[in-house]
Amino acid sequence: MPDDIRIKRIAAFFQQELARIVSRELKDPVFENRVISFPEIKVSRDLSVAHVMVSVLGDSSLTAQVVDALNKAEALIRRAIRDVSELRRTPLFVFHEDHTIEAALKIESILDSLDIPPEEPEGFEE
Repeated sequence: MPDDIRIKRIAAFFQQELARIVSRELKDPVFENRVISFPEIKVSRDLSVAHVMVSVLGDSSLTAQVVDALNKAEALIRRAIRDVSELRRTPLFVFHEDHTIEAALKIESILDSLDIPPEEPEGFEE
């Protein structure tokens, strides 16, 4: 249990630092004027690998390009995190596309398109 709490804290720290690094340190044009978020980070117990889900708000068609650029800049990202953390070991970061927002929007549009009459409260008589 204490190990799980530690891993969650480390993942939250990585989430915060990744947002800072992408917005301030990486100079790739694919990151400019984009809202990039990291909704989920799964860190292995031995801190060897961190799987990072990436979402680009507004234009999900660019997510693949952003993920590719992040994977290419992984060494730079790992070095930047190592410099500000107190961890003995900085994991390898593997970036993946996150499609949960797209899936949620698709489900919402399907639900909106259904023609379901509203329920009348029980005991209500006209």
